[in-house]
Amino acid sequence: MKLAKSTFSVWLAVLATTGFLLLTATGCKKAAAPKPIQPTLSPEQAKEQRLTWNLKTLVEAYEKAGHTNPKWDEPAKRALTEFARSRSQCTESNEAWTLIIFTNCITATDAGCDDPMIRYLYIRFCMNQANSAQAFTDAYYQTAKDMQKSMYPPVRKFYAAARALDQIFSTYGTNTANQPIWREITPLIGQNIEAALNDKTMSAREAYEIANKALSLMCGDTNQYQRAYDCVEKIMLGNWPNDYTIWLLKGRAFTDMAWHARGSGWAYTVSDKGWKHFSERLATAQEALEHAWELYPKDTEIAHQMMTVMLGQGGGRDRMELWFNRAMALDPNDYDACSKKLYYLEPKWYGSREAMLDFGRECVQNTNWAGQVPLVLADAHWNFHRGYVDKSEQTNYWMQPDVWPDIKMSYDRFFELNPEATRYYHNYAWYAYQCEQWNAFNELIPKLGPINYDYFGGKAEFDKMVQLAKEHSGSPKSEENK
Repeated sequence: MKLAKSTFSVWLAVLATTGFLLLTATGCKKAAAPKPIQPTLSPEQAKEQRLTWNLKTLVEAYEKAGHTNPKWDEPAKRALTEFARSRSQCTESNEAWTLIIFTNCITATDAGCDDPMIRYLYIRFCMNQANSAQAFTDAYYQTAKDMQKSMYPPVRKFYAAARALDQIFSTYGTNTANQPIWREITPLIGQNIEAALNDKTMSAREAYEIANKALSLMCGDTNQYQRAYDCVEKIMLGNWPNDYTIWLLKGRAFTDMAWHARGSGWAYTVSDKGWKHFSERLATAQEALEHAWELYPKDTEIAHQMMTVMLGQGGGRDRMELWFNRAMALDPNDYDACSKKLYYLEPKWYGSREAMLDFGRECVQNTNWAGQVPLVLADAHWNFHRGYVDKSEQTNYWMQPDVWPDIKMSYDRFFELNPEATRYYHNYAWYAYQCEQWNAFNELIPKLGPINYDYFGGKAEFDKMVQLAKEHSGSPKSEENK
């Protein structure tokens, strides 16, 4: 979440007085001398290394944190073990691991567990989503403070504080800097990031994720972001000098800084200075990412970042397609790569509505692609409707003759591939209502399961939608497009 310029200035002032400037050039410690080159681990070895480290900083740390009790130790350790497995990409099912954490956190909490890490997982996976944003903010805030006082390692304290800050931003928006709890939590980032990154037993990938998260919390001011990046890079070069993630981090950071300089508006809104910085930083990002790819051409994140670089540099669609195809070759279910290509094809960049829809239909019809990829066709309509249709015409957009057939094709293919992903019936039902496909909406209601009324604008609004659909069911239009 980006703060307004005046708000962000206040934030930087607070950071400067609370110790977060250990991430700046003046606060960094000199990096350690480079280590000898180590052999690259296989994917299986890398997962095993991450799992060992995550178990050490979660399960072993729990045993030393002073909150153990036979009443809840077993479910607490099960929850922490499964979280460690998810962090290490060692889970077998995207759905099962969340359920394991959910069930065991509730069991441990009901038994009286007061461990702050278990509380953190409880908030993330078990806290009722019907709670207000303020309730989540208060819960994350208290847990971040409790974690700071605990014996858990710095990396866990860092993530607890980072999660709390994310929630604070989400709750208060541009008024964040005026909140006392924000001023209490912000210093915890600086107090833990350097110690977390200096844990040489973690994998380079873990370090990359920590550094990237820290940088995301600095997003908004290029100068501070640059100094923060310089510091994290020095620490990582000292501990993992030969890993490709160093170059991925650099590519990502300079891509971010390039877009900071340019802004996200149309080309005519960019200053000459903005264009200069944009071009220079994208060139640096491209060089870093190409080197990362040479070191390890198996990480889709490199391809994703290069697609963003290609978006900024232009030079022909073929340049973007090269990296899109590389991403899809690595992961045929790569929804992120498809979303980036869809954005590239928007009218304000290098495409049109027709180009967006043609690609969306390819995402449905290509039998080699799966996962959430078929939803890109529905996304194409949503993105065009949101960004390129006058507000006075946005409601009528859903009545255009090509819209509902595309939406239906998109979701029918998605559920054919992902029959267990029932939460997406909310999205499908919302589109059916907007397109005035009353019978389709009525048929989807029983499939919603526990209804998230907020998604539809509240229970009262949902009830109105249901009533209207019942009144129109069986209409000629509804039957024709069923």
